[in-house]
Amino acid sequence: MTSPFFLSVAVAAPLPKLFDYRPLADTDMRHYQAGLRVSVPFGARLLSGVIVSIHQAPQVDPAKLKPIAALLDSTPLLPSDLYQLGHWLSEYYHQPIGECLSLLWPLLLRKGEPARASKQNFYAPADTPPDPSTIKRAPRQVELLAHMTQSAHQDGCWQQDLVQAGFTPAIINGLVTKGFLVKQARDCFQPIKGQCSQTPLTLNQEQQHALTCIEQSQGFNSFLIDGITGSGKTEVYLQAIAPHVQQGLQVLILVPEIGLTPQTVQRFAQRFEADVLLLHSKLSDRERLDAWLMARTHDASTGRGQIIIGTRSAIFTPMPNLAMIVIDEEHDQSFKQQDGVRYHGRDVAVVRAKTLAIPIILGSATPSLECLHNGLNGKYQYLRLSQRAGAASMPELQILNIKNQAVHHGLADSLLPPIEDTLHKGQQVLVFVNRRGYAPTLYCPDCAWIAECRHCDAKMTLHQKPAHLHCHHCDSKLSIPRQCPECLSHKIQAMGAGTERLESHLQYKFQATPVIRIDRDSTQNKHAMETLLAPVHGGEPCIIVGTQMLAKGHHFPKVTLVIMINVDSGFFSADYRAMEKTAQLILQVAGRAGREKDQGVAVLQTEFSEHPMLHLLKEESYHALSLALLDERQHQHLPPYGFQLLLRADCHLPQEAERFLHRVRQLLNQHQQALNLPQLSMIGPLPAPMELRAGRFRSQLWVSARRRTVLHSFIGRVLPDIYALKGFHKVRWGLDIDPIESL
Repeated sequence: MTSPFFLSVAVAAPLPKLFDYRPLADTDMRHYQAGLRVSVPFGARLLSGVIVSIHQAPQVDPAKLKPIAALLDSTPLLPSDLYQLGHWLSEYYHQPIGECLSLLWPLLLRKGEPARASKQNFYAPADTPPDPSTIKRAPRQVELLAHMTQSAHQDGCWQQDLVQAGFTPAIINGLVTKGFLVKQARDCFQPIKGQCSQTPLTLNQEQQHALTCIEQSQGFNSFLIDGITGSGKTEVYLQAIAPHVQQGLQVLILVPEIGLTPQTVQRFAQRFEADVLLLHSKLSDRERLDAWLMARTHDASTGRGQIIIGTRSAIFTPMPNLAMIVIDEEHDQSFKQQDGVRYHGRDVAVVRAKTLAIPIILGSATPSLECLHNGLNGKYQYLRLSQRAGAASMPELQILNIKNQAVHHGLADSLLPPIEDTLHKGQQVLVFVNRRGYAPTLYCPDCAWIAECRHCDAKMTLHQKPAHLHCHHCDSKLSIPRQCPECLSHKIQAMGAGTERLESHLQYKFQATPVIRIDRDSTQNKHAMETLLAPVHGGEPCIIVGTQMLAKGHHFPKVTLVIMINVDSGFFSADYRAMEKTAQLILQVAGRAGREKDQGVAVLQTEFSEHPMLHLLKEESYHALSLALLDERQHQHLPPYGFQLLLRADCHLPQEAERFLHRVRQLLNQHQQALNLPQLSMIGPLPAPMELRAGRFRSQLWVSARRRTVLHSFIGRVLPDIYALKGFHKVRWGLDIDPIESL
């Protein structure tokens, strides 16, 4: 008789432990191994989990253990490197192993769905079809055969396309029965086929040096390409991955925003004759699973799933033949997950590249100070591209002081003539304002009432398309009041300007010119971004009004004038990263101008024209500003010269989250004294910058140390005691390692 055995299962629950279960009846140890998905009873629910280990000594009485409900896989779906990455996530970010491993699966697999690609009927013409005269009395079948002979359909058609063309399943199946068509079940998810229609561009000296360094490296190596906007970083990426694509290997390209994927896909599809897979949140759950499975089953001989382009979570895609990772716009905050397991996609990508012993390229025109520090001290190989590719030159950055100028709807009147002149030359204008909606809020001049959210410490944004008040933090919406709710005045009016207001103002001033608004509201539909930007890429004179969705990566050859509104407010923030973020934003937006032969101009509309950092940025460079900021950080022991973690707590009851963190602080003080760690410092508990959000009061506690190992070892010792705290069941709390902002 075989000895009893038990399964340790990781379940996606906010508990730092594994859960033991008994195996199914009539199964033995040969049916199980680490990495298999199982369905398990968890309280009153059935959850999917992952077997982490098999053992014979459970931590509780075996009689109290329940059997698993089902074994979902026969072999592990994850390769060993991803499974190892999940454990690293748990250890580094101090998060429950179940929640970390669940990140590695598409949502449908987390729900227990089978790992099978969706199929759809495909109909192809028979090799030796019968005599067409046999169906002359079936005119609809004759029409269908004629439809199939069109050049676009000679290889065959999907059933859904035939139905959309007006042919019923009965007509289609009639031709199958008579031998005219052959029915096949194919994967319905189709990658983007590479066209291989463009040849590599000639590199300048700096680009060639960067490419040579990358090509000569062996195994794992991190390359930081610090290239000004328009310096041809993407061309270096394309030529760096070319040898791997030609060998049938896989490459992963991470971009920060969904909005960047269409043009990125176009560049890669036009260069290579290889499948391009997209992975981002605009895909349906089924499409994400199909793309995930296609990347996982890549075969070098077929080329399926060879180039994967995706946002942050694409780093967890299984790729058996992964040869290189590229992270474009590595500085972007979108790579940091801001809920659940708060991982940084850039840092996780570096760890995965190191595990696989493959190179990783990080590129940016405005590198994060952490990456720049790693490049300057030799941890990353630092490659600078200081000149624009081709005949393009850097745009002239102009500072426009608007203190004594007429400003209407957020735009200085003195900027209207330059806009008109630019359009008259057949060129394009980009007006940047990082505020959605018509205006930041609604107010009453008689009693100073302001439209504020009832659930957040925030103002309600005024929208006019459609007309409503909208809180962008908790998503609550209200109708626009006809009179002030406080004093009943009818003089309520919009305060400030957003994208909608600027769009209306510019449409009125330039009625013969298209004004294209790009923000989260105008790009909600799946292909809205491509549709809106089509005339921009077509080169016709137009005005683009948009938020920071336009600030990164886009190549607009005809844009020669960029106007930035309300960008410099970050210079006065209490956040020590604000100066870095603001400088990055200014240069990224300015970099959309003059990317080809025409000289570009970028105008920063400001009321703080004398700010010294603004002049350092204008007169020298982002690099000079970065070195000054790094020097400040070093003196203050801030990242990257110090290390931080942030404990966040929230509750619907006032002061309860802060009371919880006070108790946590007591635990931290006790452990600090016991371990004799004077180099640790703490700040808080403090209210979050936005204390009330979505009806919950938020508080935070900062912990800092000069050494990463000290900080991680310390929090690892204290966490079990924090989890054991009683009496705070209404408080939600979380841990953020290497926070980039205090929300």
